[in-house]
Amino acid sequence: MDYRRYFAKIVSGFVPGRARRTKVRNIVRFPQSFEYIRWVRNWAKQNDGGVKKLKFALGVGCHNLVVLLNDRHVFKFPLRENAVEKTKREVRIANALMSVSPIRIPKTELIPYKDIIIRRQEFVPGKLICDFEPGGVTANREKIAKQLANFMYKIGQCDAPEISDLKPDAKAKPAFMYGWFHNDIGQNFLMDDDFNIVGFVDWEGACFCDFAQDIATADWHWAKLGVRGLGVCLVTEYAKLYFAGNK
Repeated sequence: MDYRRYFAKIVSGFVPGRARRTKVRNIVRFPQSFEYIRWVRNWAKQNDGGVKKLKFALGVGCHNLVVLLNDRHVFKFPLRENAVEKTKREVRIANALMSVSPIRIPKTELIPYKDIIIRRQEFVPGKLICDFEPGGVTANREKIAKQLANFMYKIGQCDAPEISDLKPDAKAKPAFMYGWFHNDIGQNFLMDDDFNIVGFVDWEGACFCDFAQDIATADWHWAKLGVRGLGVCLVTEYAKLYFAGNK
């Protein structure tokens, strides 16, 4: 049994308000969060004129503490594992694909701290697909699909030599629905209010792989949100780009 999780649930039960209750539960469950938030406050004093605005939350699966500072910086602290090599791999792939991506990939700085690595990223203003009204997203699915397809096509066709050692096979070459891929597209792109995709975040799962499984997972996620047909539009638009560019 995870006793800290059980204790955190009991303590937070006395806190009014769902949002506040969730924050208290997470802080009790992961007490190192106090230290990490203090670190961000000290960093802000030294590098950004102090703290003007600060928000924090736990990432999906409680793997990271995510701290947003002054609407300019995003800090990520690992909570469940000391994933130094995994983090370095993520940043290598994102940096290598940054120049070919038609959608912004935020720059990331790695900061060693004790036995972990802190990730500091540029803040990308925008909203996740789950933050929009489903009918509005469905009505604009072709516009969204074209942007996602272009993103998939451009990075998928890239065969960056600086990350060739991270392929499953050094001789593997880009092909239809195969190549470098974000591999968690369902909930990691940010859009403005006009459904323009302004950024792609969280590159932890990026790899040289087949696209089909993650697209199926993404479409299931979108359908669960009430967004219909986006996955089909995405594959259709990608196929148009791929076969036009590989006649």
